[in-house]
Amino acid sequence: MATEEKSVMVVGIDDSEHSFYALQWTLDHFFAPFPGTAPFKLVIVHAKPSPTTAIGLAGPGAADVLPYVEADLKKIAGRVVGKAHEICASKSVADVILEVVEGDPRNVMCEAVEKHHASILVVGSHGYGAIKRAVLGSVSDYCAHHAHCTVMIKSVMVVGIDDSEHSLYAFEWTLDHFFAPFPGTAPFKLVIVHAKPSPATAIGLGGPGAIDVLPYVEADLKKTADRVVQKAREICSSKSVTDVTVEVVEGDARNVMCEAVEKHHASILVVGSHGYGAIKRAVLGSVSDYCAHHAHCTVMIVKKPKTKH
Repeated sequence: MATEEKSVMVVGIDDSEHSFYALQWTLDHFFAPFPGTAPFKLVIVHAKPSPTTAIGLAGPGAADVLPYVEADLKKIAGRVVGKAHEICASKSVADVILEVVEGDPRNVMCEAVEKHHASILVVGSHGYGAIKRAVLGSVSDYCAHHAHCTVMIKSVMVVGIDDSEHSLYAFEWTLDHFFAPFPGTAPFKLVIVHAKPSPATAIGLGGPGAIDVLPYVEADLKKTADRVVQKAREICSSKSVTDVTVEVVEGDARNVMCEAVEKHHASILVVGSHGYGAIKRAVLGSVSDYCAHHAHCTVMIVKKPKTKH
């Protein structure tokens, strides 16, 4: 009796953090739990740019440079494939095909789907903003529209939190809508970020006398940060959300959130709205307003409904 042939899952990888996260997530959910009996045949594909594409150089002078560029691209490809092998081995996934194909990753991934008759293509999301995505071209966007199979795009969601009621409401709302309903299969990697003000910023104090006060202020800010992080972990636990990264970063909350988006290549940033009036917002500066205009990703501002009396 002939055995039924497995469906093929193609995973596209590059040398980015979000790409390896997408690979790890895929192995954790579709391969590691089923040693020897995974429902898919795994094909991992790395698209190696051509030297001319990588540097955008043509003409007589290119002949001298291209061999060095090609050697560097081969090293990167070797490193990417080696890392993929290590990740697979760490999760006891041995039945895997790894390919390095030269070309534009958008075309390479779609062609790999055709070549292997894949039923699912998995790619990470770089979380580019609209302008950068238009210039560079999003691999995930392109594959979602052109690959002849189901496309799974694993991306990062950053949630900014502080010790306010509005912030915790936004956080719980996010978990309820994007994570809790999908135990183990949430469409995003969750990164929670708390911006801890510097002591001097927190009290607006400078000069010789500040030296005596600042250590106490710093201790208080650390206690607040610990309390916020603990509360966030408790909320995650109560909703059975375990795959989460929590970070405390010192600085202005506006800059911290935008920098977290860049660091994690997030596709979505979630912040709560404090509901300031126009004057208070102008004086204090609204984190949500700032992020909406400066974060290089989609920004979701969650407002807590007003209580009716």
